[in-house]
Amino acid sequence: MLMNIIKKIVTFVIAKINAIECGKKTYFGLGVKFVNRGRIRVEDEGVIRPLCRLYTGFKDSEICIGEGTEIGEMSTISSAHRVTFGKYVLTGPHVYVADHNHEYEDINIPICRQGIRCKNNDSVFIGDGTWIGTNVVIAGNVKIGKNCVIGANSVVTKDIPDYCVAVGVPCVVVKRFCVADNKWNKI
Repeated sequence: MLMNIIKKIVTFVIAKINAIECGKKTYFGLGVKFVNRGRIRVEDEGVIRPLCRLYTGFKDSEICIGEGTEIGEMSTISSAHRVTFGKYVLTGPHVYVADHNHEYEDINIPICRQGIRCKNNDSVFIGDGTWIGTNVVIAGNVKIGKNCVIGANSVVTKDIPDYCVAVGVPCVVVKRFCVADNKWNKI
């Protein structure tokens, strides 16, 4: 019971210091770092495990963590515009999610000096009930549907429809749920 009280106090203090909007029963693990130049919102029962990093790079940037969603430890979420996790999304540890990528076109300028590549409406959306495996990278303007499984070590740079299992580099759909058969079918 004392541990739960300590967790609530730590989460409350972290949220206030970093201007994070929190719902009821949210939890931030130790060592979570926020760079909040925009807006970060964590809905009811949202969990950010220890040592995660959340970045909103600009005043209009936004990260939304849906109700009951759990972000695995040592994960990074970076938003130039908008990154949204639906309800009850589960991520493994070491997941990287960004709605942008680094610019690299000019070979006369170091990549770290070229800024980011991101259009005004680029965003990442991860649908309700989806499971993102360990070490997954999601980068660019990407929508992942609801109740999907993204296999460990995958790199997602294109949309994934609802009710799919997708794996690989680049990530491709390998199974899809068939409502008529009530089972997962290989593609």
